[in-house]
Amino acid sequence: PMAVNSILDTSLPESVLSEEKRKDLLDLIIGRFNETDHAPVKKQKEDILEGNRDDDHHVLSLHMMQTYISSYWVHFHPQLPILHKPTFNATSCPDLLLLSIMCLGASCLEKSYGHDVTQACSNLSAFLAWHLRWEIFMDADFRPPAKLWIFQALLLLEVFEKMYSTRPLHERAHIHHATTLTLMRRGSSLIGRSAMDSPPSMKDVKPVVNGALGAANTPDEWWNHWITNEATRRAAFAAFVMDSIHATMFGHSAVMVAHEMRLPLPCDEALWSATSSSEVGRVEASLHSNGVKQTTFLDGLKKTLNGQTVRTNSFGRTILMAGLLSVSWHMNQRDLQVSSLGVSQALGGRDKWRGSLTRAFDFWKQDFDTSLARPNDLTAPNAYSYSNGMDDDNVYESRTVLHHMAHMAMHVDIVDCQIYAGATRLLGRSITPQDYNGAQRRMKETWAPTARARDATFYALRFLSNVMMPEENGGAPSSTSSSNGLEYSARDDFLLNRPWVLYFATLIVWSYGYALDGPIKAAYKLPSHDDKVRDMYGFLRRVGGVRAPDDLAKLPDRNACLGLLILMRDMFKKTRWELLHEASNLLTKCIEMLIPG
Repeated sequence: PMAVNSILDTSLPESVLSEEKRKDLLDLIIGRFNETDHAPVKKQKEDILEGNRDDDHHVLSLHMMQTYISSYWVHFHPQLPILHKPTFNATSCPDLLLLSIMCLGASCLEKSYGHDVTQACSNLSAFLAWHLRWEIFMDADFRPPAKLWIFQALLLLEVFEKMYSTRPLHERAHIHHATTLTLMRRGSSLIGRSAMDSPPSMKDVKPVVNGALGAANTPDEWWNHWITNEATRRAAFAAFVMDSIHATMFGHSAVMVAHEMRLPLPCDEALWSATSSSEVGRVEASLHSNGVKQTTFLDGLKKTLNGQTVRTNSFGRTILMAGLLSVSWHMNQRDLQVSSLGVSQALGGRDKWRGSLTRAFDFWKQDFDTSLARPNDLTAPNAYSYSNGMDDDNVYESRTVLHHMAHMAMHVDIVDCQIYAGATRLLGRSITPQDYNGAQRRMKETWAPTARARDATFYALRFLSNVMMPEENGGAPSSTSSSNGLEYSARDDFLLNRPWVLYFATLIVWSYGYALDGPIKAAYKLPSHDDKVRDMYGFLRRVGGVRAPDDLAKLPDRNACLGLLILMRDMFKKTRWELLHEASNLLTKCIEMLIPG
């Protein structure tokens, strides 16, 4: 077992948990989280509760609970900064929100804790999450206009269920995603007012204790109100980001549209991390004197589409990319509708919009890069204060992930890729032989010979090279390096979307090579691990090294990606997320089609 005094500093104010609060959480778990016959959580309640819970190594010890909270702030919070860290207080935080925070933190423990600990903590998260959703739904604050903490808990729970857990929980989050959105629309979150601004309902007649709104815990009323309003906007944006990114990544239907987000982009990082209302006032004055005005989301989106600089922070940039992806998703739906009705002449042709969106993706990245290059120059039109440390790494990497994913998704359908690779169930439905034949025809005849396929494959190869061979691509060695000669390990990756986008990229590369060049004819054996790594590097340098997408049309052996497929399959097998285990099984089918017999 790993040493108890771990890397994470559990003494930071935002991760301090009192023994009393821990007792409240344990009472809730013991009293309310009761298994039913069908609860698909492997690790049942007895297993989790047994043993000495006061031993620092127990998954429910005070030490471990503090570790989960700290892990949330270090590994997860920078990617979706919806909670207000300076005033966060575990003691006054509603129990269900605190458990949602712990779910994510316990799923993001670094590998130095050892395989057994990280696995046990993942199992604990799945058990907690299974019960949390129903408890939140039953809470009095869930009724509209729902309280801010309810939205925060539902959003954190949804990210955990979709991106870190099991197949049943992933599907449950997809089903209830629309519940969270309807709850937001029944209040005024999407136009930027919190429940504090709604008229009190009958159930709220009792005097409101400070912090009871689940927002801020400061004696300063003005600052409390400011924090709650900003946090409400951030929660609405987090819902939008998940809606559009998950539609792009998983083929889910997008529920939201960009024009309903009538909100200013998130405030400057310096305001969000200020530790007092006087500091907020000072920063606001300084921004004001520099002529900095808050940009609304729709203005920022228009500017990005028109190639004009936007001044915002990394969360704001993620939101703008979600806006571009959302527009592109809805335009694609429009095209499908037009073509399936056969009325394209009447309603305007297809695909005209793709060019301006792909240009906007590139401008988005360029604007992001420029703002990172001069982070503290307040006068620069797109500058913004970024916080330092771990976040920068996150910011830098997630920008590459989103940029490549946007290009790939623009030019190929992830669902068709998976059917072509032999998936038997997708989005909860069985794939029929007709589905397979349709997808195979679309991939081989309609997609693979076109410029769209070359574009998708070009970006997929660039992304794979970027992550798997960082030194050759001007990047720093990866922070998740594993012991077996490969730098990157998906199991230890804290970045939300990177492992799935790698899987998407691998499928695209296989689909392109297999559709055009078929199975491999010659003997192709890679007995040792080193052979596989060499084969992958050789393929990524040769095929991934082309200067432009159209150069792929002339290359031989675009199907020679066996090493890549095997390494990806084996790496996804080891992760803590069940969807990547399924991905690993699908890559096995790709390997079998590539080298028959």
